[in-house]
Amino acid sequence: MKLALINATVFPATGEDVIEAGALVIDSATISWVGHTDDVPQVDTTVDCAGKTILPGFVDAHAHLIYDDVSDPYTIELSRPLERAAVDAAVNAKRLLDLGFTSIRDVGTRGNIAVTMRDAISAGHLPGPRVKASKQIISVWGGLGDMHPTHIFKREQYAAALTEIISGPWGARDAVRQHVKDGVDWVKCEASGTGFNPLCPADRDTMSFEELQALCDEATEKGRPVACHAESRNSIIKAAKAGVTTIEHAIYLDDEGIQAVLDAGIAICPTLGLYTAFAKKGAEFGIPAEIVAAHNVTHEKHAKAIRRAYDAGITLIAGSDSGLSVFPQGGGLEEVCTYVELLELTPAQAMLTMTRDAASVVGFDDAGTLEAGRRADVVIVDGDPLDDIRTLTRPGSIEAVLQGGSLAAGVLPGA
Repeated sequence: MKLALINATVFPATGEDVIEAGALVIDSATISWVGHTDDVPQVDTTVDCAGKTILPGFVDAHAHLIYDDVSDPYTIELSRPLERAAVDAAVNAKRLLDLGFTSIRDVGTRGNIAVTMRDAISAGHLPGPRVKASKQIISVWGGLGDMHPTHIFKREQYAAALTEIISGPWGARDAVRQHVKDGVDWVKCEASGTGFNPLCPADRDTMSFEELQALCDEATEKGRPVACHAESRNSIIKAAKAGVTTIEHAIYLDDEGIQAVLDAGIAICPTLGLYTAFAKKGAEFGIPAEIVAAHNVTHEKHAKAIRRAYDAGITLIAGSDSGLSVFPQGGGLEEVCTYVELLELTPAQAMLTMTRDAASVVGFDDAGTLEAGRRADVVIVDGDPLDDIRTLTRPGSIEAVLQGGSLAAGVLPGA
């Protein structure tokens, strides 16, 4: 059956232009035609989308499906059994789909939950976005993933942790081999601390270049891209030179780091919305004072550095890192708002980071744009986010979500 969505503002996400009084035709799971309403070919069903904007399905390039009302490292893992994390992941997958996220990259989970969710959604057992899955975050002792006091755990790892701790290049290679065996699409690692872990601050380097290089070499040999948490200045440079595919966060990015990223031809996923939330609302939501203070120190410099990276030609991809008490699941919508409000991108430029560019970098090669032959992942918005990006965050603005041509959330206009 051919379905035409007509009389809308259509944002194909092939560039910054829109099609006024636009339309698209969906044939089964695929977009078969995009153009002006006056030129729509013959179809079986027509839906009038006057006053609406039609966008490609959104991509969250930095998701953690297991995160739910997290306020500190303890509430990520020690306070919750693995079974609870799996339930949270299923609930959050549906929540993200309802908000227009038809695809995500999960960059850190407990056990092998992200791979399991990917396969269950693909098989039609659960509703949710398509998932590119990683496993646990590969970390080092004293690094991002060494989150709990030494006097409790010494150098023993909590079995169902968010991270896997390695030592040395061969330990890094062994972890990658195991992750590939267990079915990951991406390998996630860390090269710096984070403001979220008081035991390892964001400006501290962690994984050595030799470990990073071995990890990336092994992942490349196995055909898996690498996403690297890198907040400190040197970690960004090391990660880019070691061969990662994306840099996550990049808080202490400077001109040398920008050049290293450009030389490597890789993308940055800045998660600015999360850091804005920490800085502006952290205390209100019970985030520990030291974490709020750390983000207030770095936040404005981070935003300015990311704008310089964008101007230099580095690809930005929108990822939320959401699921915290201060920044609930679905924060990818807030993320693109920060690109307009803090980076001074146009709404169209910001939308490209959550559609075309994120899909391309993450590996959803059949999605991200509205073009003939592409998968029919489509979001219908009540209003015009290309005029006011905040339209996306208003309750009820996401009117309908089509995933692979089928109505996955909401209702079609006029139904």
